Amino acid sequence: MQAFVDHVDVAIVIAYLAAMLWIGWRVTGGSRNIEGFTLGGRELPGWLVGMSVLGTFLSSITFLGVPARVYKDGNWNTMAFGLGLPVAAAAAVWFFIPLYRSRVTLSAYELLEQQFGYWARIYAAASFVVLQLIRVAMVLLLVALAVEPLLHWGVEATLITLGLIVIVYDVMGGIKAVIWTDLVQVIVLSLAAIWCLLDIVSLRPGGFAQLWADLPPGSFSVGQWASWDLSLPTFLVVFLYGVSENVRNYGTDQNYVQRMLCTPDAREAAKSIWLGALGYLPLSVIFCAIGTGLFALYRVPVEASAIAPGESPGANVALHTPLPPNTRADQVFPHFIKYELSPWVRGIVVAGLLAAAMSTVDSCLNSMSTVLLVDAVRRLRRRRIIIPEIVTVRLFTAGCGALGTAIAASIYLRHGNASQTLMELWWQYAGVAGSGLFGLFILAWLFPRLPAWSAAVAVLASIPMLVWGTFARREIPSPEWGLDNCPLHPNLVGIAGFVVLVAIAAIAQLAVTAGWIAPNPRTQH
Repeated sequence: MQAFVDHVDVAIVIAYLAAMLWIGWRVTGGSRNIEGFTLGGRELPGWLVGMSVLGTFLSSITFLGVPARVYKDGNWNTMAFGLGLPVAAAAAVWFFIPLYRSRVTLSAYELLEQQFGYWARIYAAASFVVLQLIRVAMVLLLVALAVEPLLHWGVEATLITLGLIVIVYDVMGGIKAVIWTDLVQVIVLSLAAIWCLLDIVSLRPGGFAQLWADLPPGSFSVGQWASWDLSLPTFLVVFLYGVSENVRNYGTDQNYVQRMLCTPDAREAAKSIWLGALGYLPLSVIFCAIGTGLFALYRVPVEASAIAPGESPGANVALHTPLPPNTRADQVFPHFIKYELSPWVRGIVVAGLLAAAMSTVDSCLNSMSTVLLVDAVRRLRRRRIIIPEIVTVRLFTAGCGALGTAIAASIYLRHGNASQTLMELWWQYAGVAGSGLFGLFILAWLFPRLPAWSAAVAVLASIPMLVWGTFARREIPSPEWGLDNCPLHPNLVGIAGFVVLVAIAAIAQLAVTAGWIAPNPRTQH
């Protein structure tokens, strides 16, 4: 076992990064106009787009965050999040695909302007860009923390290198570069995960059967089923969060809406959605199993019955390198990769880690640049074009990449030594930042007669709930309600804000029905 990255590993990583740049260069010819850069000419097959959707799901938040959380909690509670994906996919195929393919040209937020005016469109676009910048930062930071001990480049240097490579191939090839590189990245990531799981099992004395026998009860539990305590990450809490977040992704996230528009017809778009959703579930099982295997390897003592005759307990314990004291959950899987894998395999797994990050970051950069161009620059432009739009969208891609990398460095400086896993931090940020965006779309879909001003009031009314739920936290969680304490689990804060928003809008809708306030003139025909 080696405690450093071999030259073979470095060569594999460099070759992989070079291959991503080559793919970006190869598809440059199809990205010389806005239609090609953002939608790939609307000619991409459903299976290929579906692999890209899957790649967007499988970020380093999944590759590293899921095993870290399973290792930390000792159960499969995080799996409840993925179980909400099929529900969201069904909603996307039944409702979102026909809606977007019939009513928008490029941006999901065109719908909101049709319903409530430009303020709603720019609010949604701004919320999306902020959320994606945080996501890019989290993804880059997770992979930088993981590969820095392996490559010894330093966290900041790793962030800059990875961010720069994604920016370059994304700027060159647009959405086609994103989708074709995602295909390669999903394959590399999946093979790396499977190999790691097999290696983890092989290191446990007695193999899989003994590992299963030695695990404590509840190791494969997805959370407390019967509990209604909303301050804890029960199955209900995580499942509700998973359903709401995944429906929000499909219904309001430009990343996914753009892919619904990349295919030649609705049938191919539906194929891409189902492939991404159903493909995520078995891979999520693999990552949860990796977390459980790491838990068994480093936290469950070897039973005497697992020691072969003639061997000493020390011989078995030495099969793996012990964790250093106070190792964070986020660093356990990277420790295993660093010390337990053979050199050339380690290089492939590091490439898989980079693939996990790049497959999400490239999508985010392309969609953010599209939103900034279509919903801001193009919509507000009053004078003739000075800089061509294709140049503008490429500049936005580069700028968003640079800003996301800078935010990652800032989060690292603030949370680098926190006990909370970065996956939990991302779930909390995503729920809060996305609730107003999702709520505004719900108002447009469910309350078409709602006046624009009342939709704005509902959005503003949800903000105090989000602020209170985010910051009114005691050091020791308490179920008591109070101005200084929100008893809801952090994952439910966004849902609570969404409920407040919809409740206010529902009251206004009743007033419209009763004739007390005038209906929305935009929807009166």
